[in-house]
Amino acid sequence: MNRLAAQVMADRVARDAARARLNGHYSAFKADVAARGIGGRIADEAVEQAKLVFDEAVTVVEEHPGAIGGTLAALVLWLVRNPLIAWIKDTFDPGSK
Repeated sequence: MNRLAAQVMADRVARDAARARLNGHYSAFKADVAARGIGGRIADEAVEQAKLVFDEAVTVVEEHPGAIGGTLAALVLWLVRNPLIAWIKDTFDPGSK
């Protein structure tokens, strides 16, 4: 057998091995989809991502508590800005009494 024929045989063996691996992965995927469904897979992925984001948020809060406290205070002040502005106007406006 010449070099080219040996290369063709080696390529066929590699192709068959790759096809067998692909079929194995595909069969496992089909079984998983049949067991959990697409919605279940999406929900599992969403829960996993949410856990990662929460863990990262906890890390940020632990590293920078002052910045988080200041941000929350600013948010609360922004949410109550209209009653706060009205109170300041009533308190300091000399013409309203």
